[in-house]
Amino acid sequence: MDIIEAIVTKSQWIIAILALFVVAWARFNSPPTNRSGTTFALFFWGVIFYYALMIPLWLVVMIGLVQGSIGFDFIVGQVKAVDPKAQAQLAQYAPIVAVLIIVVASQFRQVARIDRAARAFCVRLAAIPREADRLAFELAQTTGFVPRDDLRSKVTKIVSENIGPQALSFSRDGTLPDRFTRAIGLYNLFVGPRQNAAALDFTGNGYGRSAYAMIMQLGDAVAARADARYEEMMHAGLAFFTSTLPTPELKDALNRNIAEVTNLTCGLVSRYVLFCERTHSGRLQRLARMGFAYSPGPTFGLDQWATTIFLVTAWSIGMMLFMPGTLPIDVDKVLTIAVTFGASIGFAVLGAIVVAQRFIGRKEGNTPGYPPIAELVVAGLVVVGLSIALRIGIPLVSALMQGGGYQDVLRQFIERLYGVITPFVCTISLGLICSYMGCSRMSWYRVAALGALANGAALTCAGWLVAHMIGQQVLALFYVHPQDAIQLVALSTGLTGFIVGGMVLAVFNESERIRNVTAERIATSPRKEFPLHNAPSIAGGLEAPPVTSRFDVADDLGYRDRAGVETFEGDYVCFRPAFSNPEIISAYIIGIHWDETESCLMFEERERVDAGHTQRGRVYIPDGRPFLNFVTLEKGAIRLIMVSRPDKRNEPARGLITTLSNPGGAQFTPASAPIVLRRVVDHTLQLGFIRPGALSYESYRRELEMVVPDFGVFALAPPQARRKFCGSTASPSMRVS
Repeated sequence: MDIIEAIVTKSQWIIAILALFVVAWARFNSPPTNRSGTTFALFFWGVIFYYALMIPLWLVVMIGLVQGSIGFDFIVGQVKAVDPKAQAQLAQYAPIVAVLIIVVASQFRQVARIDRAARAFCVRLAAIPREADRLAFELAQTTGFVPRDDLRSKVTKIVSENIGPQALSFSRDGTLPDRFTRAIGLYNLFVGPRQNAAALDFTGNGYGRSAYAMIMQLGDAVAARADARYEEMMHAGLAFFTSTLPTPELKDALNRNIAEVTNLTCGLVSRYVLFCERTHSGRLQRLARMGFAYSPGPTFGLDQWATTIFLVTAWSIGMMLFMPGTLPIDVDKVLTIAVTFGASIGFAVLGAIVVAQRFIGRKEGNTPGYPPIAELVVAGLVVVGLSIALRIGIPLVSALMQGGGYQDVLRQFIERLYGVITPFVCTISLGLICSYMGCSRMSWYRVAALGALANGAALTCAGWLVAHMIGQQVLALFYVHPQDAIQLVALSTGLTGFIVGGMVLAVFNESERIRNVTAERIATSPRKEFPLHNAPSIAGGLEAPPVTSRFDVADDLGYRDRAGVETFEGDYVCFRPAFSNPEIISAYIIGIHWDETESCLMFEERERVDAGHTQRGRVYIPDGRPFLNFVTLEKGAIRLIMVSRPDKRNEPARGLITTLSNPGGAQFTPASAPIVLRRVVDHTLQLGFIRPGALSYESYRRELEMVVPDFGVFALAPPQARRKFCGSTASPSMRVS
């Protein structure tokens, strides 16, 4: 019972620490596109930092539970006198209870605000969404795009049938037809298929399809903006390419729409790729499958890795059961030893592949670099640690299932500890071979043969060293003649290295040939860098606030992101003198909201008595000037409301309105009047045509009187000057000659 109690007591800490990490991961990945905003390594770093911020809070809460006046002593004291034994029994559950308190407390508004600030700091630390914006910019501006055959046919049909062959070009020379065709191809590659549920070749398996659905669902606002810009681009393309003498305005409009469609689409593509692939090599491969001009380096995927573990395990089982000179061994021990050895070699292969990929990625041209010894040693030490965990964990599970103890497991581990040398040597050997022979231009079977021989020789030496170090006492448990077992161990280990080296190098060479073909295709298809355009970015529609992109809105609106203008959103009561009768006050609602499609603040009038004059438009906020401009622009007609920017939430916005009035019913006249906007907080004030004596008339009138001269000035024509002559007033008829 003491052992069980000790295990339960220690498990409280382990479970609490793991549960807190799960909570940190779930919160940091909320919304889940946080992971798609950066690389997995940076995302993981952000999670760890957020987790590190939660640990001190967890400890403080736990101390308060155990020793504080709101802790277990208070709970026990409410039932009976504080019993130290009962308090100690409750205190062992303090780690888990503290985690539950942290989770529940985050639902309160004040605590949630602190938690959001901490997450926002860690999100910025993890470069979210800067990494996605960087990749999106690279895809949009500097990376070539070659549509696949089916997409190429679709783009050709769209351009030829809707505009004409003069607008179609796949030459990648940076001309306007080429960029126009490229934008159409990008849109129909990623954004367009979501509307007709078309099959997507680049998604691959079910995970890729579900990731695409998630990105498009969370990025629905961005996709809607891309749809709107795509339609505008097609209209602008039709006007430009069918015109005999296209004007500069048509060209600028088409360039702007091309850049916006390209940027928005590439932003969604970058988040999809970052969400699906956790490694740089995997992202390059997925982008290459989508048609982007990337040349992924040699790779060794999960399927090949699992196959390696399976083959090594099967080979080990065969060697222990059928190799001459071996003693009969129980099947369960054979399986335990084979699975442990196969998984260790699998980790060695994985560590070697990661280092080799990084080495190949750093190489410039065909110049061989200095061998990555330091990285390989670090990778080998990590593999040794994982091998030690496997050598203890797998036999321990097997022993517990059979009712045995852990003492025998630890004793066997100590006796065979030198066996970790084999995966360490395999990591170093495969890492060096793949780093230098993975890019060889020889045929794949020659590369595979050389890799098999080199890795087989390295593991033969490792097997010979291990057999010498573990001693004949351990070898006698497996071999009939322990004095001859050293040669058998070296031979079997060398054959394992031969098989693993040949398979790994064969896969590397195959992927390298694909990379060379892609690189040659890029080299034979020259492209020209096209000018950049200040198109809106895509970060704001996908990431969690308060992180937004600096390109979230157009520069001419006067503000840079939604976070800086969201305080102005809401409903306002707008009132001003009526132009037909200045004694009557016209009051109606103006609603200000953020439009995702336009990526700016929009206003819209509602509940006007004269509904035929209802206006809607954009809100402009000049930099450095404390005013808001509500601008309506329709078919050349402009109406402007310029009011002060309220410093406080309940402060009215006061200013002037300039528009056209038609008091005679036919002829319009420019007109201006004071105007006030008061935010609707609890209830809507009186609306309509407010006449003298009405309930809100006097308060509206006093607000309008405050506009001039502090918030608006009406400059009238100067009065006739009275002329002076020699200090006396001259008559109007006097003339000076």
